[in-house]
Amino acid sequence: MITLLFLLVAASSVSCVCYFPMEYQGIFATQSSISTISGGSVHQYSEVTILPDAIPVWGVCHKKFDNNVILRDPTGGQDCFRCFHVSLHSGNVIQIYTEGLNKCYSTEEAAVQTCPTMHDIQIKRAREIMLYKSRSFTQDGLIDRVFCPINGRYRFTYDVNDGTESSVECPDPTSELSNCPKGSELQLRFRRCSFGELTMGLRCLGDWEGHDGKKYLALWDPEVTTDNQPRYRCAMYSVEETTGRVYLSFSIDATCTNHLHSPWDGYETMVLTPVTPMSPPAVAQTNSCTFPQWARGTFQNLQIEEHDLWLQDDTADKKYKTLCLSQHAPHGERYALYSQTQCGEEEFTCIWIKRRAANVIEYQISYPSQIYNASRVCSDDMFRGQVWNTQGRLDPENQSSCPITGEYTGVIPDAKELCARLYSDCDDPQHMYYTVSSCFNASEVYEEREYRCLGQWSEGGVMYTFTHREDVNIYECFAGVVVNSHELFIIEAGTSCQRGLQPLAHGMKLVRQATCSEIKERKEATAPTPTDPSSSRPPWWPPTTGNPWIKKASSTTEHPTWNNEISRAAHSSSAPRSLRLWTRLAATALLLVALL
Repeated sequence: MITLLFLLVAASSVSCVCYFPMEYQGIFATQSSISTISGGSVHQYSEVTILPDAIPVWGVCHKKFDNNVILRDPTGGQDCFRCFHVSLHSGNVIQIYTEGLNKCYSTEEAAVQTCPTMHDIQIKRAREIMLYKSRSFTQDGLIDRVFCPINGRYRFTYDVNDGTESSVECPDPTSELSNCPKGSELQLRFRRCSFGELTMGLRCLGDWEGHDGKKYLALWDPEVTTDNQPRYRCAMYSVEETTGRVYLSFSIDATCTNHLHSPWDGYETMVLTPVTPMSPPAVAQTNSCTFPQWARGTFQNLQIEEHDLWLQDDTADKKYKTLCLSQHAPHGERYALYSQTQCGEEEFTCIWIKRRAANVIEYQISYPSQIYNASRVCSDDMFRGQVWNTQGRLDPENQSSCPITGEYTGVIPDAKELCARLYSDCDDPQHMYYTVSSCFNASEVYEEREYRCLGQWSEGGVMYTFTHREDVNIYECFAGVVVNSHELFIIEAGTSCQRGLQPLAHGMKLVRQATCSEIKERKEATAPTPTDPSSSRPPWWPPTTGNPWIKKASSTTEHPTWNNEISRAAHSSSAPRSLRLWTRLAATALLLVALL
């Protein structure tokens, strides 16, 4: 392993100038080829590793703008540049478009001219590369668990469109599909089919709306260990609103383009007819209440209508459909529910809803009960030990300004060589930006994030701000204390607004450097020419750091992972470039050891 490290060091001579976020890092599988043989096909995959600053098989991160990244490949003896259009669809799925891996340009400017446009992607002029994560850089190495967009129980018909026969393989809707018992996995049971009976399970990796407006779903078959069957699959689906019927079609392989044209036209097609769920008990049919108007709408994992509520519980890997039974104190914020999972499991619970801002609510779910007791189901005892879950509207009703205006700077509490800058968009006050750079060289930027503020509120002397981080499509909360108009302390509070944090003791101190009027004057004085690419807004794809707003409470009780230590050393401006290169290569070597 030491020999390998020295060989890697000797083979590399230049460090990169941009970084990939943690959401993008990991080991991915991508289809390298598919060939037809007598009696079937051979599907082969290759491995792609995304490090903090490089994709070794393609190059090092050179520049990012919009949805594009320029990679520089020095392995041929001279620099070679390629442009990639990158879309993160989930923590497990990255879709890339490029002119081609076999083409390369001697200058950055020439590569930029080849960046795929939206028109190139829509007409399929650009080459698609699908990356499916097989291992993360976390301690356990597990990939994200993603809830399937098709949930419940269905019966289906099935047809293979391989051109070898005219009959339908499973013509009658006797086969069964469900995401039971796990909401993140599809279980398929083929019954009365021409090929006999078959049972298989597919794990959902992510779903998204494509550039063509169609809905896509990525799946992984963990039971496939040979090349005779595809390990990863891409599918299109469409849900018929009036009947709940689902049309689902698959590509022939791991791509989203090969023999996949629409939810009704693919290499394999299925028509899913929902199984009618069991009727609720009498108590749920005779009692009803309504949820308040301010709570209705679609949130991250919650959809609230007049009498009904849908809740996706990622921890339990279940989705609940509920009926409102009765309204309870305090302040009429608790609602007794009859709940039924996507698999038909029944229980009675109570939801406690708090309005925090126009676009932010918080809720707690009581302990479940199999029997409805109207006087107990929403009592304080049923909520003891529960915590608030924060939810933001997917389609905000109105704009919410961020709690800061102007520009603030500070030093990362647990990395004194790194400086942070937090500033608002003075022309669009619902957006703010956060950057991390070297305290000794401000042009050496390691991280850039873009936030949309959904709402804020004060509780116990602490202000909580809930945001949508638009560069990686996740939701984050921050807790802060405003000392005065020129000074504040802020700390990350997780995806839900964690209580009990102490921004003054463990947060990052930020000091205002400029007001909005001063920022505008500075921009006007230093405005670049229209052709200068630096005139664009901060890139949507920032580099990564390990929670830079969280200060360690004690160096003796917290033990950062090896990946965070490597990332910090690589980002430190006080470390020589050879050390930064060494840490990146060390990460690669440690990864190889883990895999071996």
